[in-house]
Amino acid sequence: MPTAIVPHLRKTIEEMSDEEEANFAIYQLGIEWGRETVRISGESSDMDELKTKAVLTAVHSGITNIELEMGDQDVIIVEPFDSKIDDDHFIAGYVSGIISELLGEYHIAKIAEEHLEITRWDKKVDDQISDEEIEGEESIELEDLVKGESYLVKDDSTKAPLTFNAFLKALEKNLPGLCMSTVFPSKIKSEDEEFDRSFPCFWLSQVEGSEDVNSIPPEKFSEIAVKIATSFLEIKHGIFMLHGLEFLLEHADSNEVIKAVQTMKDLTSIHKGIFLVAVDEEKIGEKEFNLLKSELEVLDIQI
Repeated sequence: MPTAIVPHLRKTIEEMSDEEEANFAIYQLGIEWGRETVRISGESSDMDELKTKAVLTAVHSGITNIELEMGDQDVIIVEPFDSKIDDDHFIAGYVSGIISELLGEYHIAKIAEEHLEITRWDKKVDDQISDEEIEGEESIELEDLVKGESYLVKDDSTKAPLTFNAFLKALEKNLPGLCMSTVFPSKIKSEDEEFDRSFPCFWLSQVEGSEDVNSIPPEKFSEIAVKIATSFLEIKHGIFMLHGLEFLLEHADSNEVIKAVQTMKDLTSIHKGIFLVAVDEEKIGEKEFNLLKSELEVLDIQI
């Protein structure tokens, strides 16, 4: 039971990022725990049996008890009680994970005042990076990017909308993609019917990864990231984006981080890929920025 894991994970993420990022990560952990609980039981359900099977699954897990009722417009109303884990976002994810796995359809949970509202997921989650969120008056066009080149994109350090915009546009054109970011992977990937956004995504984090989340700790970035980039560029010759340079420079040896970026730039040239590096000039040192600027072509687009 993740009784000790959840508060430790929340504290760690809040210290390195913020509460919003922690809420999202804890919610995702809850989903996976709920799904795994159902997988172990081997149960499945339809809507008629859901109330009984979801309640029994929750009871047997020992994490929380629930009461479940069907609301209006296919909304499932769930009231958790006697929860062993005091974290609303984990419990919300856990319950939605149980229901998703039982029904075989992905459901999401909205935390209301004294209950959860569970609905089937048929559109983008608000917390994801969506096309609407990253649109601006100007953007980086694919025609501006040349294979074999590496670019330093002046961008917001939190969500890097310009860089993600260019990256996702490339995926729309079926260019293979690789992403390394401080944004939690599930926030980046989207269930978009227009094209497949299935691509390897690595979370730059001090939090250890899991079976479903590949993480790269900052102190091992220069070793691990170069190996991953080498394999990707040699085989796929696609577009590779790095977001979270500010985090890496703060938590790892800055010289090693810069050397790793230089190596990845060289690999991009050799294997005819495209390398995008998001950077907030105001959040890194002048020395580091000038070094990066001397190695990469600077893209400064005003939104």
